[in-house]
Amino acid sequence: MLYVTIVTILLAIFVWFLPKRLRRNDVLVIWITVSYVEIVADLILGLLLDLYYFAGENEVSAEALGIKLIMAPLFGIIFLHYMPKDFRRFIPYWLFWAVFSTFFEWTTSVFHYLTYTGWTPFYSFIFFLIIIPLFRVYYLYIKH
Repeated sequence: MLYVTIVTILLAIFVWFLPKRLRRNDVLVIWITVSYVEIVADLILGLLLDLYYFAGENEVSAEALGIKLIMAPLFGIIFLHYMPKDFRRFIPYWLFWAVFSTFFEWTTSVFHYLTYTGWTPFYSFIFFLIIIPLFRVYYLYIKH
């Protein structure tokens, strides 16, 4: 838990000092949406299908839930802040974030926050390849 807590604090500090390019209502909608998707995906894949678990427990702990409600949306805000508008420039950005997200998730397993029981980083990479462009489309939709 210490690793993800430190990362979450550093992300919060980083986001705090980002130039405010996103509107507050966009940030709120994105925050709620990312938290929702994160929690629903983890409930289905983690609790129901038993493919992984967090914080060394098969049950959702308050600490893990708190981290999920904060860390994923902070990553989402950073992602949107630097996201290119042009789709051709978005493609390498998309691939970078899929690789980075997979790598970061793997580091959480190294530090014993995430424990794989049937899931693999490869599945995460495929998930990120799908969810990232959907996130972009969703953001562009709510923005207009």
